[in-house]
Amino acid sequence: MDNILRTLEKNAREREEEVAQRRRVELATKLYPYIRGYLVRKKYRGQIKAFRPNFLNEFTDLEKNNKTLLTVSQMLVKAPKVIETARARNDVQMLCNICRHLIISVDSSSKDYSFVAAFLNKDSIKEATALITSIFSQIPSILDSINGDKAGELKQWQCLIHFVIVFSTSCTWPLVRNAPQVQPVLNGLCGKIMSVFYEEKNYEKLANSLFVSVNDHKPLNGLETVNAQFSIIYRPIKVNGQHPELFSIFVLKVLTCPAILLHLNQQNIDQIKTTKLFERTLVWLRANQEEVETGMDVRLLINLLANLVQFAHIDCETLESKMYEWTWAVGVSLSRCTELTVRHGITKTSLHYWHPVFGHYLLPIDKRTEGALRNVLRQLKMLWSSRVVKCLFGKIMEDKSMSPCTASSENGKNQKDISAAFSKLWKKLGGTIDSVTSSKDKSEVESPPTLVAIVCQVYMTVLSTMGHMKGEIVSGVCRDDQLLRQLWAYLKEWGEKFGRSGSSLFNSSSAEQFGPVSASLQSLNRPTSPHTATLRLFVDSAAAIISILDEEEIFEKGTPFSLTDLESICKYVNIFCFRAIWNGAVDESTANSAGLFQSMHSLLMVLYERDSRRSFANDPKFWLIGEVKSSALTMEYEKKLERGILMMKKMAHLVPVKDRMLLFRRQVHADKLRIPVTGIMPNDPQCQTWITVQRNRIIEDGFAHLSKLTIPALKATIRVKFINEQGLDEAGIDQDGVFKEFLELTLKKVFDPQMNLFSTTSTGVMYPSPTSSLHEDHLALFTFVGRMLGKAVYEGIVVDVQLAPVLLAAVLGSHRLCAFDELSQLDPELYRSLTFVKRCDEDMAELSLTFSVDEDFMGNISTVDLVPGGRTIAVTNENKIDYVHRMAHHRVFRRTQEQCKAFVLGMQSILSPAWLSLFAPNDLQCLISGVNSDIDLADLKRNVQYFGGFHGNHRLIKWLWEILDKKFTAEERKLFLKFVTSCSRPPVLGFSFLEPPFSIRCVEVSDDQDQGDTLGSVVRGFLALRKGTAASRLPTASTCFNLLKLPNYNKKSLLLEKLRYAIHAGTGFELS
Repeated sequence: MDNILRTLEKNAREREEEVAQRRRVELATKLYPYIRGYLVRKKYRGQIKAFRPNFLNEFTDLEKNNKTLLTVSQMLVKAPKVIETARARNDVQMLCNICRHLIISVDSSSKDYSFVAAFLNKDSIKEATALITSIFSQIPSILDSINGDKAGELKQWQCLIHFVIVFSTSCTWPLVRNAPQVQPVLNGLCGKIMSVFYEEKNYEKLANSLFVSVNDHKPLNGLETVNAQFSIIYRPIKVNGQHPELFSIFVLKVLTCPAILLHLNQQNIDQIKTTKLFERTLVWLRANQEEVETGMDVRLLINLLANLVQFAHIDCETLESKMYEWTWAVGVSLSRCTELTVRHGITKTSLHYWHPVFGHYLLPIDKRTEGALRNVLRQLKMLWSSRVVKCLFGKIMEDKSMSPCTASSENGKNQKDISAAFSKLWKKLGGTIDSVTSSKDKSEVESPPTLVAIVCQVYMTVLSTMGHMKGEIVSGVCRDDQLLRQLWAYLKEWGEKFGRSGSSLFNSSSAEQFGPVSASLQSLNRPTSPHTATLRLFVDSAAAIISILDEEEIFEKGTPFSLTDLESICKYVNIFCFRAIWNGAVDESTANSAGLFQSMHSLLMVLYERDSRRSFANDPKFWLIGEVKSSALTMEYEKKLERGILMMKKMAHLVPVKDRMLLFRRQVHADKLRIPVTGIMPNDPQCQTWITVQRNRIIEDGFAHLSKLTIPALKATIRVKFINEQGLDEAGIDQDGVFKEFLELTLKKVFDPQMNLFSTTSTGVMYPSPTSSLHEDHLALFTFVGRMLGKAVYEGIVVDVQLAPVLLAAVLGSHRLCAFDELSQLDPELYRSLTFVKRCDEDMAELSLTFSVDEDFMGNISTVDLVPGGRTIAVTNENKIDYVHRMAHHRVFRRTQEQCKAFVLGMQSILSPAWLSLFAPNDLQCLISGVNSDIDLADLKRNVQYFGGFHGNHRLIKWLWEILDKKFTAEERKLFLKFVTSCSRPPVLGFSFLEPPFSIRCVEVSDDQDQGDTLGSVVRGFLALRKGTAASRLPTASTCFNLLKLPNYNKKSLLLEKLRYAIHAGTGFELS
């Protein structure tokens, strides 16, 4: 039984083995062809790799000398094998050698060697076409793999593009140049060969390689190669409607190449203009808006934006006809490009990177891209070029200004589409188009955005995202005076149309008289209103232009505004800022933010400072507001109400200057009461500081003593004891007069140009010396000088020091002067040169100016950049206004900014910035040195004090007033005041505020014998005794006490003679 079972099992195993064997045989039969094919291919590849052609090694360049060409038949036999070898080895150099051989052979006129002959022979045309097609099919992949890191790769790149250009047309082939009947056929053949490039996959590879080529400061493979490759890529889409799928790739891949249009030659530029590429691109972008709005990488979109801007610069006709489409495309692109920028006001961190276009950026950029972005920036600058600005605003200003942006649509459907697109665009640009506004007044209906508003918002978006270039952008936009006038006319029309139905929050009664005040104020509740951008662009541009106008342009030429318009603009911005603060539309937190109010206030300050120099209206009440009394403003300020404080800080000029001076004095008086410790009055001896000063070391000793004192101690009473040249204490008790003398002597010496702390202009005003650093610890000296001058103002002591407005503005802090205006005083020669640049209509390139300046410091010449890399940036007609601003700013502010900062630190340590905010620069100068006007003799009579027997009805005193009134000229009266007080200007608030008071004393002996008032001297003066001894003596003065010492002359003529001689000889200064 067991044997039977074993037999059965054996038979079963044998059957299974037979079945498995049959399966193995069947499988081997099936696999055999594949294995055999693999082995054959492997053997063939081995043979190809082992094949080392050396007959083309000499074709490493396109030089024809010392090169042996193969015949056409030899090339047709050997070249395919070499091409296969190159493909197998991935040997681009070998392929390039073949290409160079073929290029050189085409130039031959011999049929045996010119490869063109292969196309003319029906037996070889098929092989020749296959050979060229085989090479063409490899080129896109090869170009796509080149990254440009190696010089050899760039040479290969140029060779391959050259090869394609040669075989893309037969018109340049010498062999058929004189056979026009053959050329159409051959060109058709070339087009068929080229079709391999226009497969979507290969076309995209060509576009990608073009991106690599131009993604650097200079094209990696040269401009000629870039233009050749562009012409290859552009060929299939020349005709509108052909290859729509390739056109999409072209827009998304080629037009997003960095500054590709900037690198094109005139032939290619003419070609894209002729074929209406600009118009077709705009149509495609509108039809595929989702690509722009969400699909495209932001880092590529900036390149598309720049190319669209250059398109507009190249083809203004298309820009005018496709204004809506272009504005939409640029606006959306710009809004998306701002997604990665660091907004103004956000703290910069180490996670932010510098972007050549946008400044601080959220993503890093590599070195090549950074170089390419410099070219992109050159394109973007065309946005504010004269050509584009004129084209944009010239077109939209010709249309009805108030028409909404649906006005030019042809039918209802297009109107709805355009309107929806612009509404969406407005929101992307940061705007809102709602039927209601803020919660303050929801009944107000927003007017629709006009094309003017959209274009202005585009520029304002550029300004907000490229803030580091604001000066250049604004200067470029407002380079044409006509634009400012057009914008002002637009705003007036807008104000008349939409301002009368304004909110009850704002008083619109003066809207017609003062321009679009009411409508503009409503925009404060709508910071993203369509018209806010127009307002801000106008005021920013106007501020930039007006700040560099000279008096001839304003008062004689009337550019860019007539005096009438200028007055209207002044009233407009003045009332706007007043109502904005008074009605609560802005507060302390929003007033300083970068918005509409700040722009308006900046223009207001520019206009106010210009009017302070020479008035537009010659009306002393021009800047006052009749709606609110100045006393109400002052009262709110003194009650420390937020509105009053902000009003006085921003618009103190609404209060007459004398009222502000009185307010200042009240604040100083209140501060003096707070100086001492509890229970001690200011004049208490415990609050006084005594210092000893040698007359021949006034500055050194004063600096040593006073620089160590605390601020409260400096504000308190300081007593001075002088040491004479013999080292002895000078007799006398300091009752403020000696300290006044010390202060005057100190200020006189530190402001002496020979000391080199300060320099003087031709008009006599003082400003910090650029070479003051030669002094050891010169900044500490500037702080000391600031404290001394602040102490003089604090105590009401008028000193004869005329500071440059730029230094006064620095002390005030919030007042920003126009550097160009100040330059006329500080450096008249540079001012004349910059005026020439400003007015020059010729090509600025001829002047060879750059954004840099050479400075000479003690014989050492150094170049200072006005902007980063300024020495490499040429001054052009587009950026010359920005150059004027920056050069003037450097000369006026930057050269001495450290000295100004130290001086301001010292002065503001005595005078609170809150007090100083009440004044403009010219007001502060009046506070320091008095008002530049004739002496008010009636006021002086009321506030004079008499000693030594003199009184108001004394004969000599009557003679004195008659002489001052009728015999002296205004200039002599100033000399008289300077003789007695050391300052030729009277105090702003009158002589009642002169410290010490103006005094006249009768003297009967010489100064060295004068012992002051005694009973005998008073009686003799009162009775006019000892008249004979007075005739030989001159009047003298103690300027430290503001005291006139007058001998008792017996004749009026003698008094006139002696007094006139004394004031002209200056005998009174420092005599006592």
